[in-house]
Amino acid sequence: MLGAGPTGLMLAQLLRQNGGCKLTIAAPSGLKMDAARRVNAADTYVELSREDSRPQYEMIRKENPYGFDVVVEATGALSVLQDSISYVRKGGTLCVYGVYRKGSEVSWPPERIFGDEITIVGSFSEVYKFPAAIDYLDSGKIKVDGIVNKTFKIEQWKECMESIKDKSAVKAAITFD
Repeated sequence: MLGAGPTGLMLAQLLRQNGGCKLTIAAPSGLKMDAARRVNAADTYVELSREDSRPQYEMIRKENPYGFDVVVEATGALSVLQDSISYVRKGGTLCVYGVYRKGSEVSWPPERIFGDEITIVGSFSEVYKFPAAIDYLDSGKIKVDGIVNKTFKIEQWKECMESIKDKSAVKAAITFD
């Protein structure tokens, strides 16, 4: 999985509970990666440098020369999505889970998709999945402690937005009395 945002961490846990044999999360070091470890979201964690992540990506390729069965792009960063197909093994699947600006585009060589028989799927929550999601949360199968790590009152909305912008929050929430 590329990315360790709040919904990505929940998805990682769901993947592990539903057949994901060995899950690797690659994301920048910091609060989100700490949260990933806290909820035991993966088997392997690769901390990416925010300045230059190329060495870590090269290490991932070296340690997984055939790629991964499933790659989930959960960063919402177009450049990461563009490169994500290079981590998919022949016959594997790329899941586009991140959210991108309207009109965003990527360009993959068609021969990589049909020649290596790569399946590309999108993922977007639908209303009919909400009851199952609530069941996972209510049962405690999905750990969420520490994912929402900052709460604010409505009057503090500017501070809330700043905590997201400066990356001091994994997920911030506004609470109402």
